[in-house]
Amino acid sequence: MRPFWGRFLRHAVLVGVSLAAIGYILARGFLMAHQVYAGGAYNAENERVLWQTPTVMALFGVLMCGGFDLLATMFRKPAAVPVKSPSSADLKV
Repeated sequence: MRPFWGRFLRHAVLVGVSLAAIGYILARGFLMAHQVYAGGAYNAENERVLWQTPTVMALFGVLMCGGFDLLATMFRKPAAVPVKSPSSADLKV
């Protein structure tokens, strides 16, 4: 069977980057909505949302991806492939 780590790293990078991008967009939307409903007031303490939300979303996504890949690896069984011997009558021309 193929090694687990190559597949996990490929999935983790894809999931981490996409969820970080989505988290950044959601954080930006939260800050815009917060500023609109606060009457245009700006609070510098809320800027941490721009790095916390994407980081947490990417981290949880990578952990879930790792869990799913680990479960898939645990229950994956190698497929039996029938192979004919070279002395078989079907191979002679």
